[in-house]
Amino acid sequence: MLKREIFLMRKRVIRLLIILFGFLFIFSCTSQKMKYGTKTEFHDKADSLQSLARIKYIKSLDYSDFKAGKFDNGKVAVNYRFLKPKKVEQNKKYPLVLVFHGSGAIGTNNTSQMGVLSKMWLLPENREKYPVYVLSPQFPVRSSNYHLDESRNVKASEANEHLDLVLESIDSLIINENIDRDRIYVMGFSMGGATTSNAISKRPDLFAAAINISGISQFDKMDELTKMPIWIVHGSLDTDNFPQSNFKFFDEMKSKGKVFLWEYKDKYHNNILSAELVDEIPKWLLKQYQ
Repeated sequence: MLKREIFLMRKRVIRLLIILFGFLFIFSCTSQKMKYGTKTEFHDKADSLQSLARIKYIKSLDYSDFKAGKFDNGKVAVNYRFLKPKKVEQNKKYPLVLVFHGSGAIGTNNTSQMGVLSKMWLLPENREKYPVYVLSPQFPVRSSNYHLDESRNVKASEANEHLDLVLESIDSLIINENIDRDRIYVMGFSMGGATTSNAISKRPDLFAAAINISGISQFDKMDELTKMPIWIVHGSLDTDNFPQSNFKFFDEMKSKGKVFLWEYKDKYHNNILSAELVDEIPKWLLKQYQ
């Protein structure tokens, strides 16, 4: 009887050790992929059916909790949607995530900008685990335009007065809402990725971290961004926003800044947002502080 109990105990210990080592292995792999100065290449020709179903589910989420509003300074105006944490305690401060949309969502209907990067924060598990404010503006014109950086032979991006209005309005939001000044984040896809690069270049003091997905980088303020955590994601087969701009930004910043790059070797422009990527975003983003 005693021998059997010892045998079963050893079996349970071995099982627990296997689970622990598996967890540590996964954690180590993820940490390595997010190490500053590193580029990680992914080879995944097709998303799993489970991943596709999850993205479809996120797109279907009702976004009525995002309340409509408008920033207007008398010269230009920008519509927006604003999500508050599920429960706001007056003695607590909460992070703010600023989400920029791609060019396909340009307009004034205040709905088209509600894509995956905005709606992902509505997932029940994210609402519970990550109480955040989310601001999703909709630009009536392009928020970022591109030109050739002749010295680098890649495209560079530049913003306009509509982005200026949004950034100025965030200063007012900080005063009027329970926003943690040290945990303001920005991310975007495509033109929104470029606008993310523009935003941190304009206001490096404002943001704790940034995620540029399939955007075009801005290069003229890189020396002011060396302390900011920046995560770049791009597909090698992207022909809408060729990846060379973001790759160049990474190459110039990897030895002096807090930047890392995820390069998806088999992805194009519009299939870059996988369920796996969306799940990793809040885990990394909300660990960053100014």
